[in-house]
Amino acid sequence: MIYFAALVVLATLIAMASGRVPAVLALATAICVAGITGLAPVPALFAGLGNGGIITVAAMLVIAKGIVHTGAVSRVTWALLSTVTSAQHALRRLALPIGVGSGLMNTTPIVAMLVPAAKELEQNRGINARELLLPIAHITTLTGSVTLIGTSSNLLIAGIAAPMGIDISMLSFAPVALPVAVVGAAIVYLIAPLMLRGQGETVTATQDFRVEIPVSGKALAIGRVAADFGIDQTQQYALNTIRRWDADVDPASPIEAGDTLVFSATESGVTALWGSPLFGLAEQRLYRVSMGSSANGTVRDFETDGGIRVIAARTTSRLRDTEVRPGKTAFVTTPRKSLLVEQPDVTLVERAASPSPQPGKTAVALAILAAVIVSASFGLVAVELASLTGAVLMVITGILTPKSAVRALDWNVLFILVGSVALGAIVVESGLATVLSDAIRHLAGGSMLLVVIVFAVTTAIVTNLVTNAAAASILTPVAMGIANEMGINPVTLLALIGTCISFTFINPFSHQSNLMVMVPGGYTSASFAKFGVPLVAGSLVTVVIVAYLLLHLQMRF
Repeated sequence: MIYFAALVVLATLIAMASGRVPAVLALATAICVAGITGLAPVPALFAGLGNGGIITVAAMLVIAKGIVHTGAVSRVTWALLSTVTSAQHALRRLALPIGVGSGLMNTTPIVAMLVPAAKELEQNRGINARELLLPIAHITTLTGSVTLIGTSSNLLIAGIAAPMGIDISMLSFAPVALPVAVVGAAIVYLIAPLMLRGQGETVTATQDFRVEIPVSGKALAIGRVAADFGIDQTQQYALNTIRRWDADVDPASPIEAGDTLVFSATESGVTALWGSPLFGLAEQRLYRVSMGSSANGTVRDFETDGGIRVIAARTTSRLRDTEVRPGKTAFVTTPRKSLLVEQPDVTLVERAASPSPQPGKTAVALAILAAVIVSASFGLVAVELASLTGAVLMVITGILTPKSAVRALDWNVLFILVGSVALGAIVVESGLATVLSDAIRHLAGGSMLLVVIVFAVTTAIVTNLVTNAAAASILTPVAMGIANEMGINPVTLLALIGTCISFTFINPFSHQSNLMVMVPGGYTSASFAKFGVPLVAGSLVTVVIVAYLLLHLQMRF
């Protein structure tokens, strides 16, 4: 039975590593085979559905969505990057804030906000986004492993360990992960200029849309000139004039509340302007519409008392005076999509952008996140209950709608986590975990240093071949077995695994952040390998030294 379990686990890992079989399908197949053949009890195979770590992951995705929705991440990004002069300068500015942020929330929205910011820097100031995006992605991955809630793999490890009587707190992984993150960030900073030179592909397009952006009283741009933010002239848009009290004002003038900024822009420039936190736009979605055969009159006639407002159209005249003709495309905002659907002149409606960032509820969202962190850190409430309460409060306070909260859930990730717990159950219930523990202990000859090296290297290899969750689910029970047999601190050994799971630097498909920066940065698989190998090597040496010293001190005291 043990050999069959090993075959099932190995086949699942190979299928996941190949990329030809979706991870969810590979894990689902393993569950079916294990259940039918009796490798593990059915309740154990589906224990992931009630795993506290997975519940926490789902809740933190909602909380992260709420934080992003307020524009907090984008505003911090703009503030940090507004005066940078080089990619190295940007990395120095960003390292600490994104490190802290990655430890408190899912890294995906952080990277998502930094990608367009980096491309803006490249277009406006000639700062190479290629030298910035991959280092940022790797720093967020490294620093995310410092806290319990920073990565889904840490939460999964805690969820697997909890039924076995091992309590992992908010900062249990920090003694191992924090020194590694500091050293890793330093390596990234030093090698990025040497290994990531060159420019990514630049796409040009015609700025044939006239965009009229109203400036609200809460806009960040008030009192500043457009050049201060780099929005006066880019490849996506250019500021033509400022309309103030129905008169044109020099675009170099300080921006005031009530102004209308008039841009010429590409289609992507329209959505970039709408999504900017600088203007304090209303909480409405932006839609791309096409006019039907019956369309006539002007934009003034098209805009209704119900709240439809045209933001951009292909024209050289003022938007409200622009003629509405069949087949023309415009970008409009409205509080309800139904207003557009019911408009007889509109034949096609597409959502072009999410609601603009809402700074008004930033304090509430950050307070919810802080309450979750504090309550979980001091043991006031179980972390899964604290995070779930925080997710519910994001909806109750109106930061997110119920539909937005549901859309924040990445079902593919959650199903992979559930399947990975089942894979771990196969390893434990079949006795394979005991066999692997005995083999590692025998291989190490009782040497704690060799045990640390074996787990560090194995975790780094596995995490670059399969999902982080799969690596965590298989190695966690094996590590706990080793810790029990050798009388060493299981939490430190699990922290070692959690830290090494973040070493997803070589394979671009091993982590979501890698995939997010791959195309914008113009990277190839070779780019990841070239940049990732020295980073993995340096991180492995650091984690082995730190973990061994901690275990040695813990055994002495």
